[in-house]
Amino acid sequence: MTVWTFALALELLGVLLIFIGWQGASPVGFVGPALMLLGGILLFTRRSNGR
Repeated sequence: MTVWTFALALELLGVLLIFIGWQGASPVGFVGPALMLLGGILLFTRRSNGR
């Protein structure tokens, strides 16, 4: 698993948790934005491998 796929998985999981939290009025909806932020930081700060 590369950093890009991990960051993308975090983004998708964040969106899913926001939707689940919104539907169920659960505190899990607050974890979604945190995962999306972490995924965005990973995508923004990842190093290129020189290719």
